[in-house]
Order: sequence, then C-alpha cells, then structure tokens
Amino acid sequence: MERRAFFKLAGISAASLAALGALGACDAGIVEDNPLMGALESDDASESLSPAGSPAVSFSAEVDVLIVGSGVAGLSAAIAPVKAGRSVMIVDKLELLGGESYESNGVICVAGSDVQRAAGADRSIDEAWQVVQKKLSEVGVVELALAQRLFEAAPRWVDLLASEYGAQFSDPSIVESDDVKGLILLPKNGLGDMESIMVPLRDGLLDAGAVFHTDYRATAVILSEAAVVRGVRFSVAKGTSTVDVGARRVVVAAGGFSSSQPLVHSYLPDQERIACYTTASMGEGQMLCEAVGGQLEGMDVAAPLTSDIPQAAAWGLFGPTLIVDALGNRFAREDSIDAAANACAADERGYWWTIFDEELVNGGQSRSLAQVTSGNSRRVVGPCNDLAALAAQAGIPSETLEGTFARFDAAIEAGKDEDFGRTSFLQKLNPPYYAIKQMPVRYKTRGGVRTDEDGRVLGSLDAAISGIYCCGASAAIGMAGIAASGASGMLVGEAVAASLEGDDA
Repeated sequence: MERRAFFKLAGISAASLAALGALGACDAGIVEDNPLMGALESDDASESLSPAGSPAVSFSAEVDVLIVGSGVAGLSAAIAPVKAGRSVMIVDKLELLGGESYESNGVICVAGSDVQRAAGADRSIDEAWQVVQKKLSEVGVVELALAQRLFEAAPRWVDLLASEYGAQFSDPSIVESDDVKGLILLPKNGLGDMESIMVPLRDGLLDAGAVFHTDYRATAVILSEAAVVRGVRFSVAKGTSTVDVGARRVVVAAGGFSSSQPLVHSYLPDQERIACYTTASMGEGQMLCEAVGGQLEGMDVAAPLTSDIPQAAAWGLFGPTLIVDALGNRFAREDSIDAAANACAADERGYWWTIFDEELVNGGQSRSLAQVTSGNSRRVVGPCNDLAALAAQAGIPSETLEGTFARFDAAIEAGKDEDFGRTSFLQKLNPPYYAIKQMPVRYKTRGGVRTDEDGRVLGSLDAAISGIYCCGASAAIGMAGIAASGASGMLVGEAVAASLEGDDA
C-alpha cells in the first residue's frame, strides 16, 4: 500500500485547535539578553513568555509532553509518558506521519532481543557491541559511551514494540553473513516494510490518548524570562497561520541534517556535492536547540553513504550478488550495506551495477526485488542469458566483465574473498542475469545536540536547559539508524515521564 494512502493522519486542523479555547494565555514578554546565564531551573509560572527572538505568545493548547517529530524516535519517546497517563502531542512538519524513518530500508541493527533468541539467532550484546564499536571507531566516532548505552537498550525497545504494540519482525535467521548474523533484524515483510513496525506503534499511541498533528513546522522554542522552556511556536496551514503550544516538557526528535545543503556545507564539506536521498532532514531540531543555548557536537563526523535505491544496497546480505562499476570492475564487498556507496563516492566512480540472478529474485527478499525493480524499471537490465548480453545492455566492456566474473568465481572456488573480504553468499551467479544501476547518496548524519544521559539538552558549561530534551538523529547519539533512534526515544521518554512524576510528587 502506498504511504500516502496508509500513513496519512487527519489530525485536528489549526483552526479547530484554536477554537478549543485559550488553555493558557500570556501577555507580551521579553527574553533576557542572555537568558542562559540565569537560573536554568527556575519554574516560576508567573513569568511572561516569549519565543526566543520573537514577540508574544498565546497558547492555543497545553500538554504535558510535546514531541516535535513523528519518526521512530518521536513515536518511541511518547511510549512512557502515554503509559503514565500524561497528555502527549506529537507533531510533524510534513503532511504525513513517520518522518524519514518510514522511508528507510528497514534494516535494524540489534542483538540479544527476545525476538531474535526465539528464532535461534542469539548473539550476546557484548560480542555484538565489539563489532559495532570497531565500525564506529573507524569512522571517527569518539564519544562511544552513549552509543553503547543505546545499543544495549535496543533489544528492550524491539521487545517492547513486539510484545506491547504488536510490531512484527521477520525471521532473524535469514541473515547468513558471519559479520552481522544475530545483529540484524528486519520488519515482517522484509526490506522496506516499515509499516509492520511503525503503524502498530502509532495506532497503540492513538488508542492510549496521544494526539497527532501534521503540517506543524516548529519555528521557535518558547521560553520564560528565566530560560525555562514552556512550549513551541509552529507555522501551520502551509505557513499561513501560527499556533503556540504550551508544554511542561518538549522533546525534539526532528531528525538529522542530511537534507540541509547549508549545514552539510558547513560541517561536512566533503559530502556537499554528493546527492541526497532524504528531503526532510533539514536540521531544524539542531537549530531549535541551538537557538536556546544548546550545544552541538560531532556535526563534522561523516555518516556513511548509501544507494539511491536503499533497499538494493542491502540485497547482498540475503542472496548472491556482484557489484561492478561502469567499466565492469568489482570494487566493494557486496554483503555490507554502505560499502559500495562509500567506495563509489571516494573513488569518483559515478555509479555502479548490482548484478543478481534468479536465486535473489525468488528468495526471501522477493517482495523487495519486485517492488524495487518495478519502481525503477529504467535502471534495470535483464534477463540476460549470458555475460555478453548483460554487458551489452549495461554498456559495460564485455571482456572486463567476463574477467571480473572469472576472478570472482576463483575466489568462490578458493572459499575466500581475498579482494574485499565478503563472507555472506560467496557463491556463483547463474544465468539469466539481471543488474540494477545505483548512485551514492547522503541519507543520515551522526552529529547533533549535546545531551546528558537522560536526553536533556545541555547548554554552556554542560548545564541542562530546563524543559527541553532531544533524541534520535537530532541528538549527538554517536550511532545512526532505526534501532539507535528508537532506543534513544524510548529512554528519553522514560526520563521525561520520571521527571514529571518527580515534579508532581
């Protein structure tokens, strides 16, 4: 089912929200010249409010928890507050819920969950973390403590979604690569099926009383004169109206900044001329938090690239494939999701072909193959009964392609890929052959807002800014991906619920 048909949510319009009446109204106020130098923990409700750098506020609604962003992190952050009986509002700037998470390939990096154990794909968290830690260190992630905490929390997040919300996952044992066996989980219907995870969670939150609104673009955080966060100002109705929502706690879960050319230019200039797959990851979450004094970190740590057809980047984990460049040369291992895109961009190869056969077409990811090839038919060649026909259709020198296949077949006979270290599905491809053309793109970022272990946004001297939290790709969590964002949101939601309980004790 198309996302637009399934995940559109008719929330309360801006006009009807305003018609609910002024649940909290404030006279015009002025933010102090340097509000963060004040007492950050002040909670004097009599103080006048103002969005940072803007005129006066009039709340159209007030809630206990306001979550900016409806991706995996935002939805997960709502779980604990909703369970605790708190009023929770989740907003998204798009007309659709789900954020960039909904468009992901669905590959979840997690180990040690009950879902995996039940399927016999058990791998200790400690052992799996050593694999993940090595990869993070190789790409320049220094602050690994939070990344490890999220990795260790990820199995609990998976089991929570499965047991309490009915999220469904595929058989974990289908992953055969020694490197990632017991370390990868997919949604029920395989690659790209985020509906099986996100829709049950969304519906469960709705049933429990959470309120959703779309077309709400955050433009300012509302502060008291003592720099206590009191809510968020939104541009709604395509920018024709403004709504102020008051909240005791604000959670920023607005995604990364891979779509923002200015931010990529500033922090990741080596990637600025690489195309981008995402469209909504504009860094608004980071900028909102920075506007109230939040500190950013790790923004210059480059995240991996992927294919502009993200599901195809993962096919090598589930069946035999061969990756070649425009000249027919193999240049990366096929059982690593990011390897081809990273190598293609680094060597300025332009594009690459993933070659596959009927085993992949009819295998466990047949749904993904059918969906991707039908939706990208102009990128697909085949079926071809021999390598000469494949080379002709793909515009590759036939002699080079045949030489690449001969070398790959020799590696298979030897039982070891000396060139690139492939371990999964190291086996021959048989005619008829197919191939799909891909290009490297940006799709996620690693850096973001500096937070404490509860997700509270940290200002100067690492002092927590009262009332505002950050999670998922908006925060500097070290890791990037569905499981890390989900675990981050879950933990922040638990911290928010606990802090509200403490206030009301």
